[in-house]
Amino acid sequence: MGLERIAAVLQHVNSNYDIDLFRTLIQAVAKVTGATDLSNKSLRVIADHIRSCAFLIADGVMPSNENRGYVLRRIIRRAVRHGNMLGAKETFFYKLVGPLIDVMGSAGEDLKRQQAQVEQVLKTEEEQFARTLERGLALLDEELAKLSGDTLDGETAFRLYDTYGFPVDLTADVCRERNIKVDEAGFEAAMEEQRRRAREASGFGADYNAMIRVDSASEFKGYDHLELNGKVTALFVDGKAVDAINAGQEAVVVLDQTPFYAESGGQVGDKGELKGTNFSFAVEDTQKYGRRLVTSVNLLRVL
Repeated sequence: MGLERIAAVLQHVNSNYDIDLFRTLIQAVAKVTGATDLSNKSLRVIADHIRSCAFLIADGVMPSNENRGYVLRRIIRRAVRHGNMLGAKETFFYKLVGPLIDVMGSAGEDLKRQQAQVEQVLKTEEEQFARTLERGLALLDEELAKLSGDTLDGETAFRLYDTYGFPVDLTADVCRERNIKVDEAGFEAAMEEQRRRAREASGFGADYNAMIRVDSASEFKGYDHLELNGKVTALFVDGKAVDAINAGQEAVVVLDQTPFYAESGGQVGDKGELKGTNFSFAVEDTQKYGRRLVTSVNLLRVL
């Protein structure tokens, strides 16, 4: 018998969500999202997910697109979507770390020591995902309204992912709630076709990933910094390494450290600006090639 079930028995309640720990968290979720119906299922989902996410981050797991990090990212995104369903208009998930620490008592001492970092990671992840969530959900609703069967075709799922940055796993979650399946094989086929077209369009006759070769990966620091000083470690023009680029020239820049988040998991790469003493770059995209974070720069402008 699990700890929560034991607590339910001792507290004479019929559900794990009625024990004191969850009641407190559910009330906190309602407060930060503006929800009034405490029986709403989304409140329970978020209350459950903040525990998982906060302790995973405190244990050193960071949101990513691989292994445990990808599991964490999916849990965060699911919680954020349920907050959206409750009507949350601003970032809310990170605000639940404090209430969680309060209800955990002595069992949350390690989490309390890392509270600031855990909150920052959750806030940054939610802010990045919020860029695509609302629009993606609206577009998915439109597609499902037109659906005549019980399966969303892979081409549509891929278009949501490729054009609008809406993750396919979230598409599957939404569809599952409406008893609709996603043609995953069709999605993978569309993904492979896109890769083929990209290779052909590049003019290199090979995967562009294979052409980016640098000695070390860029260090991502976007969870702690929106701006920072970095060093250019490599430059590429048309897939070829160069020593310098000229004004008005498009290029790919590799940095030793960066606050820019790379495109992955359906999330578009960050945009922004790189500035020096007498020049600026308009960053139009950020990509990851193999293990390397690479900032794709639109144009060099001499100041």
